[in-house]
Amino acid sequence: MRVRRTICLALLWLLCPAPASAQEAAPRITAPLAGQVVQGQVAVMGTSEMPNFSSAEVAFAYDPNLLGSWFLIQTSSQPVADGLLATWDTTSITDGDYVLRLRVFLLDGTSREATVAVRVRNYTPLPTQTPSPTATAPALALPSPMRLAATPTPMATAYPVFPTPRPLPPNPAALTPPQVYAGFRRGVLVAGVVFMAFLLILRRRHSYRE
Repeated sequence: MRVRRTICLALLWLLCPAPASAQEAAPRITAPLAGQVVQGQVAVMGTSEMPNFSSAEVAFAYDPNLLGSWFLIQTSSQPVADGLLATWDTTSITDGDYVLRLRVFLLDGTSREATVAVRVRNYTPLPTQTPSPTATAPALALPSPMRLAATPTPMATAYPVFPTPRPLPPNPAALTPPQVYAGFRRGVLVAGVVFMAFLLILRRRHSYRE
């Protein structure tokens, strides 16, 4: 009986959750979120309330923090549960990647901390997300039908077609019959006159010789 009772108590202790006060609390930053782009006055939200709370501080550093240097933003002597931890003025620093840290100091001299990485963009354009192109099936291009112009075919005629004769223009060098006769008469008259003159010249020469 004692063995069974011991086993039942062990099972109940394993299955039943421990009281909230027995669980160890941890600091956390709820805003801004990890990787968020911030600018201007940034409200740092979270929880610093823990058992044996002594004080808390919020600081920032470059990301990556190669030198391990932290720059104080605000300190607090009162614990905060899901509220405003500090107000961070990002206009006094250059744009870049930073790390926010919440550190809680306990009465026993130990500390707990929470960090979140953010991006400050006061003087550079905010990145815009471009939608990824979706693969679409290529459209099938069909050739457009070509229209051929109809060639007129000559029509056959039942009988041959001859060209119509046209009258020739009058020839300016052509002579009419009256002009021919008049020219012939002039030629005979001129020949007669020349012959008579030739006879007179012969008679005169004959008379000079005698």
